[in-house]
Amino acid sequence: MKKRKISDSDLKKVQMIILDMDGTLLNKKGEVSENLIKQIHTLKKINVFVTLTSGRVHSSMLRFAELLNIDIPIISLDGALIKNRKGDVILHQATMRPSVVRKTINLAEHYLVQIGLCHQDEIFYNEDSSTLPMILEKAGAKYTEVRSFNNHIKNTLEIVCTGDNKKSLELISRKLKFPFSFGNSVNIFRSRLYPDIHYLECKRSGSSKANALYKLIRYLKVKEKNTLVAGDWYNDIPMFKTKAIKVALKNSIPRLKLRADIILKKTNDEEGLQEIFEKIIFLKS
Repeated sequence: MKKRKISDSDLKKVQMIILDMDGTLLNKKGEVSENLIKQIHTLKKINVFVTLTSGRVHSSMLRFAELLNIDIPIISLDGALIKNRKGDVILHQATMRPSVVRKTINLAEHYLVQIGLCHQDEIFYNEDSSTLPMILEKAGAKYTEVRSFNNHIKNTLEIVCTGDNKKSLELISRKLKFPFSFGNSVNIFRSRLYPDIHYLECKRSGSSKANALYKLIRYLKVKEKNTLVAGDWYNDIPMFKTKAIKVALKNSIPRLKLRADIILKKTNDEEGLQEIFEKIIFLKS
């Protein structure tokens, strides 16, 4: 895998920075350090766009967007929604077909796995998925238990199934892909916190952090090679396949580090992003 050699000249030309949240910008307490907040405000003052990307629902990202004074669209649910905090700019909103949502609910019931329907402001689950709010890693989300999913089929941006039986999730995954179903993007990955738990995420095809990046650079009229992305986890891999400057932290998964142009010396709990922010600020000031 050929990596791009990043020079000071490349970093001086950075026009936009897209930051993953959990495990990257945020520490293990789910907070942004004061030092990083100050640096992000400085980056904005020197005309660098900064935004957030996450697997979280949109509403759980708003507090951080406000804290960092981010006015450009933020990327939620790994690219299923690209919307600014005021709500007057929506670059992308990929609601799922009702037939796919119903099919997935039936499959989850058949294979005895828990399921949640992710909307932009909350996640709906039923009595059969009662532990979902405890094991689903969608920090800051509002969870609402419902007797029936019937009134919440519409406006679903992402479906999440979870359980300790990976084979059941793999069987569901096959049923949601061609030739059994069309237009879906399905991924299975393990939990960060619970070794025996796996997740299946299903969205509309074309919804990814990478495609969100492409939509943002067109909207803001910046160049892909002058965009910097930072991440740590499996859902950041699509961004690390683009021509952006790719930054991994010390705590990032090995697969991401293999694709990274820059690997920082510190973890998210050690304010690892300070290193790259400081260098860009110095070069552009």
